[in-house]
Amino acid sequence: MNAIPEHTARLVEHLLSAYCERICPPTARFAVVLRHRLDPDRATIHELRRICGVPGTGQPFPLAQFRFRAAQNDWAFFFNAASPEAGAEQPPRWRRYRPLPRSRHFVELLREFDADPRGLFWGRVNGKSLRWCRAEGRCGACNERYCQVLGIRPALQSR
Repeated sequence: MNAIPEHTARLVEHLLSAYCERICPPTARFAVVLRHRLDPDRATIHELRRICGVPGTGQPFPLAQFRFRAAQNDWAFFFNAASPEAGAEQPPRWRRYRPLPRSRHFVELLREFDADPRGLFWGRVNGKSLRWCRAEGRCGACNERYCQVLGIRPALQSR
């Protein structure tokens, strides 16, 4: 079985909880809510979309999935190729994320998800620009928070 080792599962749970909680600014939570689900052999990030526009309701739309492969001791990275307009009526169509299909380090895949250089994840989220506190991108404080969540050093900002 490809079960995630218990210690690794706790670390992934902690990392994804922090990431989903902090990735969208508090002022945008009415529009975009990200959550995750940890199964015995995989972790899935999904967006909760309002049902018929009713606040407090949410239908999960899966965005990314990270599958643990015990034999190789690594993670495989997938994106949902299903149409976001179909919502929960259509089951996810998981496709391997080719630019970085696997890694021994879960954080490396989470960073790739966050950066989304191909527009496969954030371009599908309701309110893509809400990841940032302003239209020009992250302010210094937001960038510091995101880097802290992802476990990377913030780049020096030019003045």
